[in-house]
Amino acid sequence: MLSNYLKIALRTLLRNKVYSFINIAGLAVGMAFAILIGLWVRYELSYDSFHKNGDRIAMIRKHNLFNHEKTTKIAVSLPVYDEIKTNYPEIKHVTRADWGNFHGLKVGESKFSKQGHFVDPDFLKMFDYPLIQGSIETVLKNPRSIVLTESAAKAMFKNADPIGKIVRVDNQHDMLVTGILKDIPKNSSLDFEFLMPFEFSIQSNEFYKSQRTNWRNNFLMVMVEVREGASMEAFSAKITNLIKIKTQNKKLGTLFAFPLNKWHLHNDFKDWINVGGRIDDVRLFGLIGLFVLFIACINFMNLSTARSEKRAREVGVRKAIGSQRKQLIWQFLCESLLVTFIAFIMSLVLIQLVLPLLKDFGFQHISFDFDNFPLILAALGVCIITGFLAGSYPAFYLSSYSVVNVLKGALTQGNKGSSPRKILVVTQFTFSIALIIGTIIIFKQIQYAKNRPLGYDPNNIISLGMTSDLLKNYQTLRQDLLNTNMVEAVCKSSSPPTAIWNQWDSFSWPGKDPNVVQIFSVIQTDFDYQKTLGMKMKAGRGFSREFATDSSAAIINEATLKIIGFKNPIGETIVLSDGDQDKKLRIIGVSENVVSQNPFSVVEPSITFFSADASGDISLRLKENVDVRKALKSIKTITNKYNPAYNFEYNFVDEEFGKKFKAEDQIGALAGIFSGLAIFISCLGLFGLAAYMAEQRTKEIGIRKVLGASILSLWTLLSKDFIKLVLLSCLIATPLAYWFMDSWLQKYSYHIEMGWWIFILASFSAVFITLVTVSYQAISAAMANPVKSLRTE
Repeated sequence: MLSNYLKIALRTLLRNKVYSFINIAGLAVGMAFAILIGLWVRYELSYDSFHKNGDRIAMIRKHNLFNHEKTTKIAVSLPVYDEIKTNYPEIKHVTRADWGNFHGLKVGESKFSKQGHFVDPDFLKMFDYPLIQGSIETVLKNPRSIVLTESAAKAMFKNADPIGKIVRVDNQHDMLVTGILKDIPKNSSLDFEFLMPFEFSIQSNEFYKSQRTNWRNNFLMVMVEVREGASMEAFSAKITNLIKIKTQNKKLGTLFAFPLNKWHLHNDFKDWINVGGRIDDVRLFGLIGLFVLFIACINFMNLSTARSEKRAREVGVRKAIGSQRKQLIWQFLCESLLVTFIAFIMSLVLIQLVLPLLKDFGFQHISFDFDNFPLILAALGVCIITGFLAGSYPAFYLSSYSVVNVLKGALTQGNKGSSPRKILVVTQFTFSIALIIGTIIIFKQIQYAKNRPLGYDPNNIISLGMTSDLLKNYQTLRQDLLNTNMVEAVCKSSSPPTAIWNQWDSFSWPGKDPNVVQIFSVIQTDFDYQKTLGMKMKAGRGFSREFATDSSAAIINEATLKIIGFKNPIGETIVLSDGDQDKKLRIIGVSENVVSQNPFSVVEPSITFFSADASGDISLRLKENVDVRKALKSIKTITNKYNPAYNFEYNFVDEEFGKKFKAEDQIGALAGIFSGLAIFISCLGLFGLAAYMAEQRTKEIGIRKVLGASILSLWTLLSKDFIKLVLLSCLIATPLAYWFMDSWLQKYSYHIEMGWWIFILASFSAVFITLVTVSYQAISAAMANPVKSLRTE
């Protein structure tokens, strides 16, 4: 019986080649991208899942209350580690970690720039980053040890055994290679190429030594693993008021344990509440993937039921000779499954062709492995579910025909037959139009942030990371750079132009409410900061060598001026409390709000003050119309002269700022791709339905032409029903898209207002695409020779 069903199915496919192609192509595209989205979702959900004790690992995070605003930060103070390690028996392992900066590593005369963390020995006991060489118990025990990843060791030592070899770090410290790790998985929240003991930072860094008892200075990460059977929630509750208890200061923040399984997908907080994060994108694209697949299934249903009269006699004869309805249902389901399986094979080919094109859209680490049996089974599951979903309605619909009416030739579908198809078309285009609206809004939001006034000019600025050698030779380096006649200005600062590395709450001013804790972004810099960045001033001036008093001067931004409330800020004084000393800073300028961090958020209040010891970044502005290649060559020569242990590395500030849009650009591009796919698949079905309608009304069109109907009137006759359905889809899609996209925009502090023109444009586009799709069939039918169409059979 099954072989009989398959034979009939194949004959039906071959007899109706155009409709078969539309069905198979639509399903293939729908399944291909549903599987691709499934692979992407699977990858995102897999982050950190390789840690066997991941459910017992957490990061200590901190809730702060500054200026009545509730914020949540990752950084905590150094004493938190000692306190947890000593006084919390439910903790099995605890480690500190810095932020994973790049460091200069030198082996012989070879120089490398690698990213790594300073951590405690418990780090490798908590996390499953397997060692290829070395022992977990000893590799980080020696403060002057270094553990490399396999690829880093290969790059630095080629085929030689690295264990016991010396690596010079930052041209200051000789470290002994004690272990080799497997390369860190791409789906790890922590990424690094080497590890060194945190205790080495304590021993070699005076700043770290001074912070052993300072509960207010938050600058590192602390991660813990609770013992088996211990409650993570109970531990989190115990440490809530730890800082307040230790400092006897109720204004300071509260601590909590943030589980490892939330680090990647649930990292956003608002008013101390975990409101989501990357998981929002996962849900969004998972939903879009299902929509695209559902639209493809609707095509199959529409075309199958539209051509039902062609199968009516077959159903009637089968029922007359004894076929039961359930047998007919299985027959049509088998046909659907055959079509779906063919489409599935095509979708696998399509996936392999498309994946390389999606590398820049978040798919660079995703592949379809044919030797991955569970993955193949899951993909086949998608195929079977799609087959049953697409074939269910046609199967039940076709098998419901009355044998008497069919064999009498009295089968008429009328509105009863076309109404379900109309509903499906409206549903299909509602999804497609909603995706078009969403894509336009996402694109407008990204452009809105990109065109936002930055408060400075990022073009022609090069950023160089500060090293100890460059800091020591800074003044000579600066003069040599200016002497090239290609560099207009040079300055050093505690943060690069595209980031803020310091936030302090130790400022006061006349009239400040003593009960309010206010935090400011802090930038320490020297002369020419304003000139180098091209900062735009609202009042006053920048730092200048012409004024000796600028050594105790400060520049505030508009957000800070709004908080401190000075009517005439130039010349006013703010006080920086630094330990037991107070430093008075005289305001010499008010700058526009400089967008250094998240371009979608409000600019935080900032204070920039002069400091001869400022270190962290060197910025230099190239002169206009300079040959950039020649300038870089000269800068490299000079930098290598004063920085011999490091490779020359630099960033263009405008490019670095552009990277802040990477996630949103990916979302916008993927939304555009999927909305285009949805429209393409919908139009495939629309094309098939238009062809079928033209075929069904061939004689009617012939009669109308004989009676004098114009091509325009016939085109209108065949197109108007589709236009009505699409317009109805627009009316349904508009409020749905508005509600959904309004919720999406609310996660951005700096966002657009959705104008009515967006919905008009999306609707117009949908109608235009519909007209283009159906016009070919409509015009072809209208231009056909009526003599042929009116011929007797």
